[in-house]
Amino acid sequence: MVKLLSILLLFTFTACTDGVNSTPPRKKTIEKPKPVDNSFAESHIIGANSTTYSEFIKLGVSAQEILALVEVSKPVHRLDRIAANTPFTLVWKDASKQHLSSVRFKLSHIKEVHFVKNDADKKWSVNIINHPVRRVKRTFTGTVLSSLWESASQSGMKPELIIGLTEIFAWQIDFSREVRKGDKWRLVVEEKFVKDQAIGWGYILAAQYSNSGDTYTGVRYPPQDPMAAYYQEDGTSLRRMFLKSPIKFGRISSRFNRRRFHPILKRNRPHLGVDYAAPTGTPIRSVGDGKVVFAGRNGGSGKMIKIRHNSIYTTAYLHLNGYAKKIRRGAKVKQGQTIGYVGTTGLSTGPHLHFSFFKRGRYVDPLRIKFPSAKPISKAKITQFKLVSSEFIKELPDWKLAENKPEINDSFYNGDI
Repeated sequence: MVKLLSILLLFTFTACTDGVNSTPPRKKTIEKPKPVDNSFAESHIIGANSTTYSEFIKLGVSAQEILALVEVSKPVHRLDRIAANTPFTLVWKDASKQHLSSVRFKLSHIKEVHFVKNDADKKWSVNIINHPVRRVKRTFTGTVLSSLWESASQSGMKPELIIGLTEIFAWQIDFSREVRKGDKWRLVVEEKFVKDQAIGWGYILAAQYSNSGDTYTGVRYPPQDPMAAYYQEDGTSLRRMFLKSPIKFGRISSRFNRRRFHPILKRNRPHLGVDYAAPTGTPIRSVGDGKVVFAGRNGGSGKMIKIRHNSIYTTAYLHLNGYAKKIRRGAKVKQGQTIGYVGTTGLSTGPHLHFSFFKRGRYVDPLRIKFPSAKPISKAKITQFKLVSSEFIKELPDWKLAENKPEINDSFYNGDI
């Protein structure tokens, strides 16, 4: 009896202990093996005389796959209209190149189009990827010792920035004849980056040019508007009715003179215009908006273009080598537009442009005439403009840094173009 009671107590104690302290056994977690990436990528460029279709066929993409890609691309960016020299990447499932999984075209530094194949239904999808652009401000400055081009090159500026600087002040300075030793210039410009790779230059935001004791200032406003213009600090426009020169870079070889000795005719003959010596083929630009009233040969003038700008002013461009596309009688032209190219047709001893200016049908000296400015900043926007102008002017480098290398500052614009 005692033995039976001891056995019952033992079972009771064991049952209580199991009920209080026992824990269920842990389930063993089985880790799934990570999928192995055996994809194989290859990069190519569409040939100059090739097409996307022919390039894909050459690389082993089936005609059926290409047609599927063409079809899905239509609403987004047509595959059959990808330009020559466009880089692209094919990604295959593995090195056997039996199954294509994605395609990527680099349309620009900023824009890419991606095609991806869904593993489940084997259908293609497409989307456009626009990479964010980071804007960095860079400053340049220099002093002219022999030429503007040399001083700008020595400072590290690219040719497009040099041209941009001259275009800002094209109404105030004739860079073919008015650049002087000792001239100083400075500017602040955007440089654009995508994924820390420099992809080119943005806008010149502010610039100053000191010429023969006069300092000209240009501030871009609105800064990111493609149609923006440049203004002085008080809001006055730098733009004038006419540019000061029909050639960006050239040398004046003969001035307006009513009693000039003609080198071919060997007698005194009025030289009713200005000659710009420049290499054959140098672009010639219209000095103002207007309409072409003549484009063709005109005796000793050779190939000539005549433009009527309004009821008062007309300009003529003589001895041309040829005409720009679509330049013909009746064509409308914009200020700064290329209309022709320097030549030596007609009575000419060498390649040059003879430029004539007419006021109410009478010849005038284009180097002496002055014209009014375009419209200034409106009263409604002048306060905002002055805030922007003040900020940009502060960013210009010190004149004393003319011989130093350009500065870089990463704290400027970020965002879209």
